[in-house]
Amino acid sequence: MPVKKVRLAGKILGCALCGAGCVWFCLPIAHGGFRLGAAFGVCVCGLGIALLLCYSRLVQAGGWRRRCARALAICYALGLCWSGALTGLMFSAQLRTPPPGANVMVLGAQIYSAERMGVSLTGRVDRAAAYLLENPEALCIVTGGQGGDEPCPESLTQKNALMRRGIDEKRIYMEAKSHNTRENMAYAMEIAEREGLSTEIAVVTQGFHMFRALQLAESAGFTPYSLVADTDPILFPEYYGRELLSLTKWVVQHLFLDMGIFS
Repeated sequence: MPVKKVRLAGKILGCALCGAGCVWFCLPIAHGGFRLGAAFGVCVCGLGIALLLCYSRLVQAGGWRRRCARALAICYALGLCWSGALTGLMFSAQLRTPPPGANVMVLGAQIYSAERMGVSLTGRVDRAAAYLLENPEALCIVTGGQGGDEPCPESLTQKNALMRRGIDEKRIYMEAKSHNTRENMAYAMEIAEREGLSTEIAVVTQGFHMFRALQLAESAGFTPYSLVADTDPILFPEYYGRELLSLTKWVVQHLFLDMGIFS
């Protein structure tokens, strides 16, 4: 097959994949979830289409246009490789199965009242409750403080939901001061040390968030395992795009701040 036909076929395939990616990242609109993560994904896919359509023309123009086109194409390819590596880490973290009877930590998420949770937190509480019912010796730390738009601490709503699902109140410890995942872990460790709980713990969150959660749990002193909660497939593109950005930020902080490069 002539080189021109191969290039044309590759361009058509690439545009089709990027177009499909744009559609996929727009799915959260159906549930009102088109925010930063989905917008980021649409921008990346749109840039891919623009590069495929304009690259040859810019290279042929020569000069600064050629240099810019090549630099942008290299950065785009490196970004795709980086995203692929992060995606691999997200999925691999879900395979760290907890030993029977390990204690549980449920990470906080959006709540609307002391009795009503968002979709993400409902999935986490359901997964934790199922595990706790299967392992009656296991204890649970529910985490999450009160956000600016929330009527009570997230951990209180979790505790109430677990009790409605048949978990004894005595098995539940509340951490109600945190406002992010790093604080979830730090304050949960304070509870574990104060109450003499095992630091081998099963972290309950969605799969896309598990790698970062386990890394932060290890930094806080836990030996963490994964209990993966269900994710709404329509909202998953939003969560996935946002997690790529959050993981990148976390890696930068780890390299340049935690290691003292800029401190």
